[in-house]
Amino acid sequence: MLIGMLTMGTLVSWQIEKSVAEVKATSTALYINTFIAPHLQELSADGVLPQNSIHGLSQAMERRDLQASITSARIWNHKGLIVHSDDSDLLGKKFPLPAPSRKAWAGAIVAEFDDVPGDEEITERSGLPLLKVFAPIRNFESGDVIAVVEFHERAEALNSELIAAEWKTWLLTALVTLNMMGCLFVIVANGSKTIDRQRAALTERVSQLSELLRQNRILQERIERAAQNATEDNERLMRRMGYDLHDGVAQLISLALLRLDRVQGSRSDRDNLQKIHKALSDALNDTRNICKGLLLPEVQTLTLKEALMFMIRQHERRTGTDISYKVADLPEHAPQFVKIALCRYIQESLNNAFKHADGREQQVEVNWDGATVTVEVADKGPGMCDVTGAIGEPRLGLAGLRDRIESIGGALSIKSTPGDGTRIKASLPLVNAGEADAA
Repeated sequence: MLIGMLTMGTLVSWQIEKSVAEVKATSTALYINTFIAPHLQELSADGVLPQNSIHGLSQAMERRDLQASITSARIWNHKGLIVHSDDSDLLGKKFPLPAPSRKAWAGAIVAEFDDVPGDEEITERSGLPLLKVFAPIRNFESGDVIAVVEFHERAEALNSELIAAEWKTWLLTALVTLNMMGCLFVIVANGSKTIDRQRAALTERVSQLSELLRQNRILQERIERAAQNATEDNERLMRRMGYDLHDGVAQLISLALLRLDRVQGSRSDRDNLQKIHKALSDALNDTRNICKGLLLPEVQTLTLKEALMFMIRQHERRTGTDISYKVADLPEHAPQFVKIALCRYIQESLNNAFKHADGREQQVEVNWDGATVTVEVADKGPGMCDVTGAIGEPRLGLAGLRDRIESIGGALSIKSTPGDGTRIKASLPLVNAGEADAA
């Protein structure tokens, strides 16, 4: 804005000076055309004036109103010859034409303050502020420029008026600029206060959101820890139930079978005893199968890869089927709840493949990308889809698996195609694998 103020003030001052000079030059040119031009009509091409024209020019130049303001006057022809001057020493001499006179020869009226470029011999040295006017003299008949009149006019009063006008212009420009700067300052100050208030409100809101996120993160960690603990507690409960069934109910049924073998009776009694023996044998087998499903091999001392391989081989021994497997290198140490969840997942998925697909083309693929372990179990059975191709509600075992995997931050997906089998994929992040390794 300061640069704009300086530029505008300078431009307006220059325009005022130019306008005043043009007005003054126009009035001077009017005087010249009225009182001086008629005496120059007989000027020859060589710059010679008749005596009567010289006398008339002298009288015109000696007018009181002109003498009061004019310090010097010269008349030039087109060759740079001074054909008339109030200074007799310059009369008849030839000088290079001043630049403003060239414009005057083109028909323009030129007015300039102070110094005008020209020969040093004819430069005005009065020390006064001057207005130098160059006006063309035209032939009344042809309209051609036949001479140029140069007036040096005293400009003390005019210069004072110009200085006063320039001061007023600069003062007004400064006041307008300061007013604009003040308005801009008020706008910026109000905007800054508004931004500060909004920044404070935003900072407070961010603090509130950060606190809510921290609390949410704490709650999420508590939920995950609770789910992990629930997984381990559930595993301990199932193991205890398996041991209780094996050591309690199964032993009692075995004892009852031994006692029945010693009982003798009639044929009808023996038939009843055989039926009771058969029922107890079936109950014992079912109880032992239940115990096998509840009991999980001790995985605390095994690595994750060893535990998963053990579950695959145990299923092969128990069912007599073959499993095609591919197990990537996994971290040596993994949290206990991860081992339990993945072992149960493989156990339940392979049991479903054996039960519903007769164990056809069972496949297990385990991958590790540095953060997440992915286990995929597939078979080539009839699939789980209905005739429309939609997957029905997951069975109780799969629903439990999904809840178990998702409760500890994992994900489980099921893809089944009629006649092309089922693929179950579980992904579980090993968020504590690095801590387990460090421990």
